[in-house]
Amino acid sequence: MNALAALSPAIPLSIGNDLLALSRTAGYRMVNEGTYPCTVFKAGDQHRVVTADLLGILGLPDLHIRQRMARLPPAIRLSEANDLLSLSRTTGYKLARNGQYPCHVLRLGTEYRVRKHELQRLLHIGDVSSGRAAA
Repeated sequence: MNALAALSPAIPLSIGNDLLALSRTAGYRMVNEGTYPCTVFKAGDQHRVVTADLLGILGLPDLHIRQRMARLPPAIRLSEANDLLSLSRTTGYKLARNGQYPCHVLRLGTEYRVRKHELQRLLHIGDVSSGRAAA
């Protein structure tokens, strides 16, 4: 259970497959068919599984993810968003520069920021502070 509490809000498809006891082939086939049992999104050419959805399917709480998101400011540095989405620094910045990041990225001079509410929407994490779902 401690290993599950350490999961990022989005994880590589390979980890999702392992947790669901799916082979690599079966996992990718299900993604391509649109039958994967939880939300999967693409970040460039990489597939990411929404951890809150996966934990819900497994009947496990996602409170650690909600608490982690609640502590974040309204605008997050791209490096922190990359960590939340299990993206490497290089991949995250490349996707941001090319307009392919999985959610909208703000460019502020030479800095990149991601809005917390957009990450919450992507990751299916409700607004913990108000008890509302992120729309």
